[in-house]
Amino acid sequence: MTQIILFIFLLASNDAFAHSNIDTKHGACTLMIGKERGIHITVYQPSTQEGEVFCQQAPDLVETTVVLDFMEEDSKKLPFAFSIGYMNDDVLEPLSSLDFDVYPQGSMLLKFTPKQTGKYHGKVIFLNKDGHDKARDFDFYIGERHPSSAEPSSTQELIKWVMLFILVFGGVYVAYSKRINKDEDDF
Repeated sequence: MTQIILFIFLLASNDAFAHSNIDTKHGACTLMIGKERGIHITVYQPSTQEGEVFCQQAPDLVETTVVLDFMEEDSKKLPFAFSIGYMNDDVLEPLSSLDFDVYPQGSMLLKFTPKQTGKYHGKVIFLNKDGHDKARDFDFYIGERHPSSAEPSSTQELIKWVMLFILVFGGVYVAYSKRINKDEDDF
């Protein structure tokens, strides 16, 4: 029974939705750039959202920091480049970039200030061990929700409230039953 309840909560959860080309396994926002090579993506807006971290959407039009952390140790030896631009309809307007370089500390940090709400495009380029360049793109949104992280459907909302009611009512019933049984035992 517990497994059924947990499964229903998973279905009703916003976190159960996919995030396009970003993998969110193990609670981390991960861009897979190869079969066994990934980069954790973390977005910060410390001037308005101190202590909050974001993945594919951030709320405010303020200086935004995108941090890419290499997951594999050998990635620290490969040259990487990273750029961010604003998607104005189908036209990419470049905003900020990091040139090809080796990042032995295992992280790339890029700051930019978004011009307006909407879709932004990140591109990671790296040279693999054979010297061939590879690119991996991802989209994120500022000031609006990512399309694949839409608000829960009305069915999901209904399931969530029904399950909450059942849990609360069940707890009250169990407590009441124990009290009644205790009162009967006292006679």
